Amino acid sequence: MTGLRWLIGIVTSLVALGAVILTFMGGGFRRSFGASDNSAVIVAVVVLFAGVVVASVVWPDRRPLMHVGAVAMLGLCVACVFVARQTVFVATVGVFYAAMWFILYYRTIWQR
Repeated sequence: MTGLRWLIGIVTSLVALGAVILTFMGGGFRRSFGASDNSAVIVAVVVLFAGVVVASVVWPDRRPLMHVGAVAMLGLCVACVFVARQTVFVATVGVFYAAMWFILYYRTIWQR
């Protein structure tokens, strides 16, 4: 289970960092073509989501934090349904990631 915690924590951190960097670099690229930047709300949501998930992986003994992480993962699953209209691969990766986190959630909270 420690390996699963490490895997989820590392993947979440790398994807969140990459999304923030891509948003800032992409904003400059979009401005060069005369388009507006992406919303700062998207960056805030990505950072907040990553913070909750990483915190729930670092401190799995805190039940309320794990439950908040479960709500965040349910939100990810709902978002994957909407993303599946555009690209099935990305939606499948998101659902697989959420399934890994829910396995950790089940083994940490409900299997005691």
